[in-house]
Amino acid sequence: MIEDSRCVAPNVVVTATEERPRPLNGVAVNAAMNGEGKLNLHVRRGVVLTALQQRGISSSTLLIFAAAVFMVRAVMLMLGPLLVELADDFDTSIAVAGQLAAAFFITWGIIAPLVGPISDTYGRRPVLLIGLLLMALGVLGSGVAWSYSSLFATRLITGAGAAMVPPTMMTVLADNLPSDKVGKSVGFITGSSWVGFALGVPAIALLGYVGGWRLPFYITGGLSLALWVPLYLSLPPDQRPLGQSIDLINRFKVIVRRSEPWYVFIANAAQQSVLLGLTTYFAAYMMENYDWDKATTAPGLALLGVGAMIGSFAGGFIAGRARAFDWLGAISLSGGLVTGLLFALEADTWLVVTMAFFASVLVSVAMPAMTTLVMHLAGESRGTAVGMFSASNQIGGVVGASAGGLMLSLGGFPTLGLLYLFATALFVSIVWFVMRRSSAFRLGGAGA
Repeated sequence: MIEDSRCVAPNVVVTATEERPRPLNGVAVNAAMNGEGKLNLHVRRGVVLTALQQRGISSSTLLIFAAAVFMVRAVMLMLGPLLVELADDFDTSIAVAGQLAAAFFITWGIIAPLVGPISDTYGRRPVLLIGLLLMALGVLGSGVAWSYSSLFATRLITGAGAAMVPPTMMTVLADNLPSDKVGKSVGFITGSSWVGFALGVPAIALLGYVGGWRLPFYITGGLSLALWVPLYLSLPPDQRPLGQSIDLINRFKVIVRRSEPWYVFIANAAQQSVLLGLTTYFAAYMMENYDWDKATTAPGLALLGVGAMIGSFAGGFIAGRARAFDWLGAISLSGGLVTGLLFALEADTWLVVTMAFFASVLVSVAMPAMTTLVMHLAGESRGTAVGMFSASNQIGGVVGASAGGLMLSLGGFPTLGLLYLFATALFVSIVWFVMRRSSAFRLGGAGA
């Protein structure tokens, strides 16, 4: 292997090997070709690395990111064990109190796609720091809410802040890591978020039991606020030229005029509908068919969180591997079949719990791989793409929960299982018959 230096643009010097270099994305190359600055690029294993990617991200920064997404997931799902007390305190029904959770998802779905172009233009640091601060203040504000409407407003604020955190963190990883490490890091962060479901939500239920519904908001908001300082100190620097306009329409045009990202968004929404549908209706299924009570469902839900965490870690290792799409399709198909059978068959209790655990593992594998894939496709507009990808998660949640509720009312839990089988078939069809056959979707050896 012979090292040499070649000038590929007036402002770029690349240290190359005999292999033809493949940039992770267009950010560094496009910036240099446009004369926006001199970037020292290096080729490793045929992939062009920027100076930031050569330095990478420290383990301590990854741990802080993991803590942040843990808090986001806990804040997202914290109302579940508090709904009955909230309904009593505000003199309303549980169904109406449940709309407080919807408030969070409404602003998340609106804000997430808009955050991407802002971070692409002005940098990841300000978006992340403002998002975490806004989420923390929203949660603390929820703790002092004096009425239903005030709590609804603070949940809207909380959702807006939370929407800025996970998508921007994913783009920070892609900005600062070589392509062979992005998938594993995304899997680690995604898995860490599910720890917030496995451990955070049961802890919130315990805090609510000990000190009433306001205490979990104070503790969770305080921890989120305390995390702001280490996040500020650990975030890598941005390299964005000054004086850029946000150019919102063109940022979206880069993504929407291409077919490849849309396949990823649709596939992800289909797969998320299965995962979020499972986490939404599993407890109700066990209560109705196996006479479980709320105390019994808590360990079962925690088990689903552990399964999703394991699946997310595994998905990070699969992303970018040879035959990745073969594995993703087969694993997801298995997960959909297990989920469908779980709701269709009234088997022994522990068999159902075991099936639910394995289903949560299997249907969680795809998300880290899909996240890595959409960032690869997006190039310099990866923040915009990840924001749209995050919105597809919310669409999947709406399909899994709302359409799932409709199917449940029409034919019971077996019909619900059929819905999730259909969603799985859609995901597998896109992965096997579109992504596997197109070189545009390949990450290194992926799909080869």
